[in-house]
Amino acid sequence: MADTNGAKVEIFGADGSYFCISGEGQGEEGVLLGTDMQGFYDAPTKVIIKEGAFQIGGSLQGTKHPVRSVQFGLHVFGEKTSPWEVRDSAIRKAFSYQRDPWNAAAELAKMQITTELSGSRSLRLILGESIGFQPEFDPISEGNGLIPMSTVALDPMWFEDDFLGNEQFPSHWELTSGTSGEGKVWISNPTDQPMMHTWVVNGPAGAVFGLPDFSWTGPEYARVPGVDFATGRDDSERIYTLPALVPEDGGGATVEVDRMKLPVRAFADTNMVGRTNGRRLLYKVPPYTPPTEVPVYVTNAAPGAGVLLRQPRRWSRPWGLE
Repeated sequence: MADTNGAKVEIFGADGSYFCISGEGQGEEGVLLGTDMQGFYDAPTKVIIKEGAFQIGGSLQGTKHPVRSVQFGLHVFGEKTSPWEVRDSAIRKAFSYQRDPWNAAAELAKMQITTELSGSRSLRLILGESIGFQPEFDPISEGNGLIPMSTVALDPMWFEDDFLGNEQFPSHWELTSGTSGEGKVWISNPTDQPMMHTWVVNGPAGAVFGLPDFSWTGPEYARVPGVDFATGRDDSERIYTLPALVPEDGGGATVEVDRMKLPVRAFADTNMVGRTNGRRLLYKVPPYTPPTEVPVYVTNAAPGAGVLLRQPRRWSRPWGLE
């Protein structure tokens, strides 16, 4: 049975503007999505294969996801109270070639697609090239024109807001009494992409936190901590111990799995890697891992010290694949 509501497509501009270009509320800002949208579906993927001189066939070395190119047209319509050139200018200002280097809070433009079954997923977009507008008629006098947009998503995966837990599967634990304690949080990954999560710890100087860093095994929807087949190691009970916090850390730290980020960064925005003896979090959470309870602990702390698990939700498509 078809989803009668269809997909809602929205643009959240780099300048803070908003446009609903398809679905409920479409065109209220004078802009509509054109046809022949390209590059928005499966994430671009290249398979890396090694072929030996005397080998029959080849061996899979891995896959790579390059940047995603997204092309689409925008029908811009003018009216007496908001002429065409005003609305055309507004949609152009919604996109940029980079984040505003003078604004620490700046974001890139965001395209968000919402469906009834999959909820909302988004891409951050930059302009990939100048807009090659070639109108057949004067768009100002006609009051409409089709603007071709050529954009790039540097991160090719569609994303949801980070999952921060809920009443059923809490992702936060806090020490309520004493100076030491242990608790449980829940970790999961319902997406089709490996999850590179972030731990956020807060506590007084001297506090030492222990965080789970498990290897995983098993089929989709039934993953459990177990032997990592890539390395043969059984780290199903591995606990990563952070270096003790010091006053200069600013009261806490973020701990990353993503190897493109600092492994441990203090709240004071300083690098703590030099105090970790070369140890870091190792394991991503594989796709389709069900909710799993994992342990955390803290010592030499005080009530209020705690742990928060931020769980990204990244997908190769704007809908489906659950």
